Amino acid sequence: MAGIDKAAIAFSIAIVAVGVGIAFSMGAAQDAAPVVSAPSVSTKTVEPKAQADPFADIADKVKQEAPKVEEKMMEKPQEKPVEKSVKVEEKMKMVEEKPKEKAMEKPAGPTTHTVDIPVGTSVPGCEESNACYLPADITINAGDTVNWVNIDSAAHTVTGGSPADGPSGVFDSSLVMASAEYAFTFNDSGSYDYFCMVHPWMVGSVTVN
Repeated sequence: MAGIDKAAIAFSIAIVAVGVGIAFSMGAAQDAAPVVSAPSVSTKTVEPKAQADPFADIADKVKQEAPKVEEKMMEKPQEKPVEKSVKVEEKMKMVEEKPKEKAMEKPAGPTTHTVDIPVGTSVPGCEESNACYLPADITINAGDTVNWVNIDSAAHTVTGGSPADGPSGVFDSSLVMASAEYAFTFNDSGSYDYFCMVHPWMVGSVTVN
């Protein structure tokens, strides 16, 4: 029995020695192997640098000057428009006045004026209302023509002059029959009286400018 125990002890020692040798050899192998270091990860974050805006200064200046401009505009907003409107109105008046002046400077050309010899003038009575010629008194310009139209059924004359002094010799229609006409052009300025030689109560006048 003692021999078996010694043998068992010796076997156990041998196994332990083998285990120690294996452990030693594995440790040496690990020491001889190259050391591989794990890659390091940097935790630092790089903040991007803000680029300078080249128009930032200009924008700031505009913002600073904008309130000043608005204040100036609010101070006198209507002065210039009022002046312009006044000038426009003055020009419009000048334009309107010029044609009127030209119209006065350049009168229209010769015209023809009509004088009627009314119905019933062959009998006295029309002289009371100065209606023996209609119109009885007329004003015209030099170069104008007066056309007398006999509406009456009786014959009449248009004779320059007056019943008191007689014919002046300037114009004379002789007898103007019913529905007939007589025209005379006055080239010289002045006042011209006329009457009817058949019915002397019929009188009229022409004023020539």
